[in-house]
Amino acid sequence: MIYKKIYKYLFFIVLIFYPNLTIANQSILYLDMNYLLNNSLAGKSIVTQLKNLNEKNLKNFKKIEEGLKLEEDKLISQQKILEKEEYSKQLNNFRKKVSNYQAERRNNNDNVLKKRSIAQKKLLNAINPILKDYSKKNSVLYIIPKKNIIIGNTELDITQIILKSLDNSIKKINIK
Repeated sequence: MIYKKIYKYLFFIVLIFYPNLTIANQSILYLDMNYLLNNSLAGKSIVTQLKNLNEKNLKNFKKIEEGLKLEEDKLISQQKILEKEEYSKQLNNFRKKVSNYQAERRNNNDNVLKKRSIAQKKLLNAINPILKDYSKKNSVLYIIPKKNIIIGNTELDITQIILKSLDNSIKKINIK
């Protein structure tokens, strides 16, 4: 019984002397980073540029594939006409071309992924000072990513505010 009274008094003393604990929930906000990356003007420009780059690459690879298919058909049709050594030599050359094509395609895909990663890092670097400025102006202790929140009050979501600031500060990020 006495312990319950002591705990109650300690609890109230802690609340009185540590006011930050009582308002801490008001200075913790959350933000949907994926939404910012996909819906900001800069994020949309990255997506558009990558899409255009992929379409261009697909056209080029389609042409190469068609050429390889024609070469394969020609080689198959000449199989009975050519001598074994000549056929083996041409077959090996064709296999090297196919292998080079596959390596080129893999390198191209890796290159696109690197460009995407670099562009997203640039965008994240642009978001960081906006978040710092917002937290200073509004006395925010923590800004937590939305993906780490199970349930949260929608009034604590600052995604749209940061999106407006981001769109005002940076319109486009060029991928190289």
